[in-house]
Amino acid sequence: MKRIISILTLVAAMFTFVACGGEGSSTAQTQTTAPAESATVSDTLKGFKIEGDKVIFTFNVKDYASFEEIEEVTVAGDFNGWDPVAADWQATDDDGDGIWTFETDLATVPYGTKFKFVTNQVDWMQPNADVLDAKYLADDGFGGFNLVLAE
Repeated sequence: MKRIISILTLVAAMFTFVACGGEGSSTAQTQTTAPAESATVSDTLKGFKIEGDKVIFTFNVKDYASFEEIEEVTVAGDFNGWDPVAADWQATDDDGDGIWTFETDLATVPYGTKFKFVTNQVDWMQPNADVLDAKYLADDGFGGFNLVLAE
C-alpha cells in the first residue's frame, strides 16, 4: 500500500511540475511571441508592401550588408530589363533614415514579378534568404536570390 501511495505522489508531483510550466511543458513553449514590430521588419526584408493598387518597394539599409555609403538605390527587375541605372526606378530616402522607397502601380509589377535592389548603380543586394519565407525568393542563377512580389 505504501508503494502505491509513493507512486501516486510521484505522479502527482510530476503532473504539478509540468502543469506549472516546468521543463518539457508545452505551456512554457507557447508563451513566447515575436515582438509586434516584426511585421514592419518583414515588409522591409521582403522588399515591398502593397497598399490598395500600389506597390511600395522598400529598401532598408539595416537589412543588407554594405561596405560603402549608399548614395542611390535602384529597383531592377523583370519590369525594366534588370537595368541597374534605370532613372525612372530610383528609390528615395526622403527622411534620411536609411529606408529607401519607390512607389508604382500593381498593374506595372504584378504578383510573381522578380526584382532586386541595386545600390550605387553597381552593387546587387542579396536578400536575407535565411529569414525570408521561400515564396518571396527565387534563384537568380548566379548563386543568390531575387525577391519576388508575392501575396
